[in-house]
Parts: sequence; C-alpha cells; structure tokens
Amino acid sequence: MGFLKGTIWERGELNQYKAAISGSLCYTIVGAATAWPSPTLTKMGDNATPVILDVPQISWMVSLMFLGHITSPLPTGYLMDIFGRKRTCLCLTILPFISWLLIFFASSPVHLYIARFAAGLWIGVTSTIMPVYVGEIAGTELRSSLTTINNSLFNFGVLFAYVVGPYVSYYSLAIACELLTVVYFCTFIWMPESPHFFLRHEQREEALSSLNWLRQGESKEAVENEISRIEQAIEDQKLQKGTLKDIFFDVGNRKAFIISVTYAVMKRLSGSGVMQAYTSITLPDVTLGVLDPDTCVIIIGTISFISSMASTALSIKYRRRILMTISGGGCAITTAVIMVWFLLHCYTDVDVSDYSDVIFWSLALYYTVFNLGLGPVGTSIKGEVFSANVKALSSSLTTFFVAISAFIVNKYYLIIAETIGMYVNFLLFSVACVFTIIFTWVYVPEMHNKSLEEIRQILSGNSKKNNYFSSA
Repeated sequence: MGFLKGTIWERGELNQYKAAISGSLCYTIVGAATAWPSPTLTKMGDNATPVILDVPQISWMVSLMFLGHITSPLPTGYLMDIFGRKRTCLCLTILPFISWLLIFFASSPVHLYIARFAAGLWIGVTSTIMPVYVGEIAGTELRSSLTTINNSLFNFGVLFAYVVGPYVSYYSLAIACELLTVVYFCTFIWMPESPHFFLRHEQREEALSSLNWLRQGESKEAVENEISRIEQAIEDQKLQKGTLKDIFFDVGNRKAFIISVTYAVMKRLSGSGVMQAYTSITLPDVTLGVLDPDTCVIIIGTISFISSMASTALSIKYRRRILMTISGGGCAITTAVIMVWFLLHCYTDVDVSDYSDVIFWSLALYYTVFNLGLGPVGTSIKGEVFSANVKALSSSLTTFFVAISAFIVNKYYLIIAETIGMYVNFLLFSVACVFTIIFTWVYVPEMHNKSLEEIRQILSGNSKKNNYFSSA
C-alpha cells in the first residue's frame, strides 16, 4: 500500500468527497431545469411540443422558476435547523419530481408555469442547504475544492439537457430529467448528517459518529479535538440567538452578509444563468462552420463542464482573489465583445454577419473563465463565512436576494432584446463583472486554506490576517 501513501485513499478524505458529491448531485437537477428551455424553445418553434407559447409567455415560463426561487429560502433555512440539512433536502426532493411530471403531462401554459415555479422552489432549497452542508463536512484543506463541486455538477446538468434535448422528444426529455432526481435521492440518502447540526442539538455521539466517518483514517485525538473546537464555537455563538439583529449589528456577520450577497447577485448579473436558458435564442443564426446551432450549444455546454471540473483542481492551488480576478476580467471582456457585435449588427451599416462566429467563441471563453471563480464562489461562499447561530437565516436571506436578481434578469432579457436591443443585456453583464473585480480587491479578505473558525476571526477583525492585500 506504499504507493497510496499521501493519497485521499489513505488519509480518509475520500469520504468527504463522497458526501460532498452525493449532496451536490442536487445541482444536476438545477442545471437541467435551468437549461431545459433552450432545447424546448427550439422544439416549440417546430411545433413539436404539446404547448406553444408566445414571447411574453416564454419570458414568464423561464422567469417563474426564479420567482419560486424567491419563495423557498426563508422557510428552508428554518427547516434545515430543525430537521437537519440532509433530511430537509431529501424530503423536499418531491419538488423537482412533481415539476418534471407536470412538464410531461402539460397541456396548457399554466401547467408549465406551475412546473417551473416548483423547480424554482427546489433551487431555493438547494442554494440554501447545500453550501452550508458541504462547508460543515469539509476539512480545512479540502474546503476550497469541495465547495466548487456544486458548479461542476450544475454544469453537468446543463450539459445533460443540451445533449439529450435536441435528439429526443419533449416527453423523453422530461423523463430523462426526472431520472436525475431519482439518482440524487438514492445516492444522498446514504450520506451522514452534518456534525455541526448534531452538536447544535446536543447530540454529541451522533456528531462524533458522523465526523469519524468523514475523517476516516485520522486519529481519535484529532477527531476529538475538532469536535471540541466546533462545540466551543457553537457555544460561543449560542450566546446570540441568530436574529436579523445578529446579522446586521455584528461586525463579522454583517461583512459576511455583504460579501455573500454581493458575490451571489453578481453571479446572476454576469449573465450566466439567463444565457444558459436562452442560448438557442441568443444564437439563432450563428453557426460554427457547417455546425447547426444545437451542436454549437452542446459544444458550449461541454466546454463549460470541462472548465468547471478544472476549477476544482485550481481552487486548491490558487488563492480565491486571483481566480476571481481572472474570472471577472475574462467575463467582462467576452460579454463586451458580444455587446459590440450586437450593437454593430443592429444599429449600424457595418456588416458583421461574416464574423458571427465571434459570439460562439466569446460564449465558449466566457464559460471557461466564469467557472474559475464567479460560478463556484457565488454559490459556495455563504457556507464558509457566517457564524453558526445565523448560518441558516443568513443563507436563506442570501438566496432570497439572489432569486430576486435572477427573476429580474430572466424576465426582462427577451423584453430588453426586443424593445431596446440585445447589446444592452451584454453591456449590463460586462459592468457587473468589472464591479465584481473591484469588490474582491477592495472589500473581501483572502480565505484560502482557512478553517471556518479562522475565517470568522478574519471577518470580525480579530486576526492580523485581515489585511486585504497581504494575502494576494
């Protein structure tokens, strides 16, 4: 066994990957639901769906998912603190299951609206619970990589819809996406609950059993020490009850909230989600050589998935601030290029039709750099920065604000494109990416390879490491 020395197989870190990947499989459902409109809208154009929608109805169908996203975070936050992270997530898997059934049996726009709203409720559930769960089960050295897995699995779900959608019927696509829900439930049910949850409910033996499994291979002393540190942190934080006052009047929690909300909202305003939903519409006449738009969409989805896998490895080696700068800068440049193309195409006499491939390559590069920082950090950071007493409430509030921004972006994307011009959408996306870079360097401390307790100290100003530029 000498050749395995120092690998995850000997150190017991494999179990952390098992739990994080199994839990984060919920993001494949989210990814498929986000990308589902892209192949479906193409089928609608060919009258190959049971329900045909006009432009206003399409905007509602897409954006209602994010209205559902607004609704579920706050109740989910309370449920996860009462019943546990794992149990709450598993029980609420009924939401995407019902959503795909409604899509399969839909015979009117209302059925699709309800289905998309239910899918949005599920997004609120996963966005509230899973970053907290993964952040709590992860060891210090693995946290950066484990918290980026969600983005890879989200992109796998997107790619799944892109690859399957164009080549099967409307009904077969709904069944295929339903299977993702079943796979998630059957996988995650075998994973342990967060030891943090058990300790908050004074269930030390259960917490110890969970942590022993997650830290398999480590000494009993090391596991006991970690349990003691978590207990002490929870006891210190229990002195505060976890209200809105504790979020906004505590220095560390207030800073954590600003960072978490800003990153999450900027992720949406950078255009990623809306472009995934409307890719087939954004690129109706754009082809790469002899390839049709559906194939181009698949290529973009594949590039996005591969780059998100690479980001998991890069997050271990490189500091978050560097990755966010590269990601934000790359996204700003690529969206600016697309903006210029649409501006020239629609409002000048310049013939840019021969350069339509620029949009394809810009989108491909956009998703490559997006997955280095903006993608994973926007979702995962709230699982790292909040104290235990406000974690559920603050995660819910963050998800709530994200859902509002996502609803607005998805609702008005087509409307802006038709009334003002598509270039305006990409101008706004580019500005948001530039703002994210500035915010990262001015306000966000470096958290690379820090324990949850160390991060809390930095945010509260109780650490010498709270120097914004010293860790860059």
